Amino acid sequence: MSRVKIDIDDELDFDLEDGDMIIHIKHNGDIGKVCMPDMNAKVKESVGYHKMLQVLEILKPGTKNEFIRYHDEKVKKRLH
Repeated sequence: MSRVKIDIDDELDFDLEDGDMIIHIKHNGDIGKVCMPDMNAKVKESVGYHKMLQVLEILKPGTKNEFIRYHDEKVKKRLH
């Protein structure tokens, strides 16, 4: 299992790299926002994307499939 780096800081700043994803969890436990790069084949096959889906499923069961359907629908709309 990979390590989780915990960095406690007073400022909200991130050292983001291309392909990074962020899951915002609100104080009440709700998922606030998922920030991620534009969905493409490279992102869809990445380890980070699949781990993000696992985390979403743990936080809110059913979210993984909802997230996949949402992006599949977006692709269909672009193709028409």
